[in-house]
Amino acid sequence: MKNALAIVAILALVLMPSPLFARDSSIAVVVNPRNPTKSISLVELRNIFLGTQQFWKDGTQIVPVVHAPSARERDVLLRRVVHMSEAQFQQYWKKKHSGRPMVVVSNGMQMEIVSKEAGGIALVAPSDVRSGVIILRVDGHLPGSAAYPLKTSVAR
Repeated sequence: MKNALAIVAILALVLMPSPLFARDSSIAVVVNPRNPTKSISLVELRNIFLGTQQFWKDGTQIVPVVHAPSARERDVLLRRVVHMSEAQFQQYWKKKHSGRPMVVVSNGMQMEIVSKEAGGIALVAPSDVRSGVIILRVDGHLPGSAAYPLKTSVAR
């Protein structure tokens, strides 16, 4: 009986997701390589994804591209950048009539648009970053560094 309980306890620890087994995962901010910007602040990101900043410093129109709801990248955008729930973000954009982000269903689509649009910007998993875009520093840090602000915990 003791052995059976011990086996059940071990299986429960191994099979159940736990915060102890979570890893930290960064979400990169990518832009078109023609964009001279190399670093961006969280405040600037918020302004871009809320449409209050519509042009880069060089005058190029910003083209924000966001992942459809339920994606990890969108969750980071909502929680860490714009500080809104999905419902609040949707409502915000229903009231606003210009500067609306393009919504796509995959990181590949985000990468394709950003690589073609001089003012393109998107949040993507670093593992999905391909040639044709560059990764920006956020508040002076690159994805993977301890102080990088755009992270989410995911179970392994």
